[in-house]
Amino acid sequence: MEREPRRSFPHFMLKEIYDQPDAARRMIEECIDSSGQITLPGFNLSPAEICRFSSITIAGSGSSRHAGIVGEFMLERVTRMPVEVDFASQYCYRDPLIGPDELGIFISQSGTTVDTLAALQQAQIKGSKAVAICNVEDSPLTQEADATLLTCAGKEIAIAATKSFTSTLVALLVLSLYMAQVRGKCNPAMTAAKRALRFLPQLIESVLLLDEKCREYAEEFAQCQDFIFVGRDIDYPIALEGALKLKEICYIHAQAYPTGELKHGPAALVDKRLPMVVLATHDCRDEGSSLRYRKSVAMIRELAEREVPVLAIVTEGDQEAVEIASHRIELPSAPVLLQPILEVIPLQFLAYHMAVVGGHNVDQPRNLSKSVVME
Repeated sequence: MEREPRRSFPHFMLKEIYDQPDAARRMIEECIDSSGQITLPGFNLSPAEICRFSSITIAGSGSSRHAGIVGEFMLERVTRMPVEVDFASQYCYRDPLIGPDELGIFISQSGTTVDTLAALQQAQIKGSKAVAICNVEDSPLTQEADATLLTCAGKEIAIAATKSFTSTLVALLVLSLYMAQVRGKCNPAMTAAKRALRFLPQLIESVLLLDEKCREYAEEFAQCQDFIFVGRDIDYPIALEGALKLKEICYIHAQAYPTGELKHGPAALVDKRLPMVVLATHDCRDEGSSLRYRKSVAMIRELAEREVPVLAIVTEGDQEAVEIASHRIELPSAPVLLQPILEVIPLQFLAYHMAVVGGHNVDQPRNLSKSVVME
């Protein structure tokens, strides 16, 4: 099929949002063979080592940590191993209890993040094997790691992570499926994700069609200076990432919470002047997803009764949430473990367009750099 001609973009961030289908495609083509099995070329952990691990620790900073929390849900569901996620900047100071039977996963887009590199070194000193998930080959992180999974995102110019974030989610999903495959695990979540993975680039392309809708909402919300983002279960780290994007490039105060925590304090802030972004996607084939969706709809209804402006990120065909929320973004249906990759894209668009409306430097926000090389 003939590709559309390349379009020009006013900012690198917008271009990199649109790069995401191709970035995912490269990762998937690299890691799935003709028989549908997951392969990790050049991955230097043997099947015997993978079978020996009894737990996993993930460390990262900023968007990388948010990706790691998504990875926690992915890895636990398909490998059935306990996973803990840490701030890379905290890792060394808490003297972590790790050893040879634990796998450490260290995430950095640049591979030069000083906190993440120090955490990896600390894990290795204590006898743990260390895997680097990184977008840059031959970086300090990948050189020191025992094994590396490159995210294949291509060079990212804008400070705010977009394609490097979604590519990291794809890498974590691929790693989860590979480890489950090696360890002989099989469950419905794994089967559904593995079957749908080949179609992920097309799903991302369909989400890119929501750009104009997100721009309209961005213009409507442009004067707001506070936001709350909420999500349940695997959606919670995407709420964190959405809030971070508003902070990074719009200089807007935004907080994220697990949806169930709203009534444990933050609900006191909720009123007509505080927009809420609610992640409430749904996979009707997954019982847990259906349960969290019903609870999220109940919360959206309660907010609507208080006349709170709600932007609901929902799945196509979920009429109940669509009819209640004042603003809606509808995403294509996907298995639960793929949903976070789709959910974050409209939040990237929202932040981008709000930054443009606000007249901010989208690609180089104040006080930030692409790689944090000093504590």
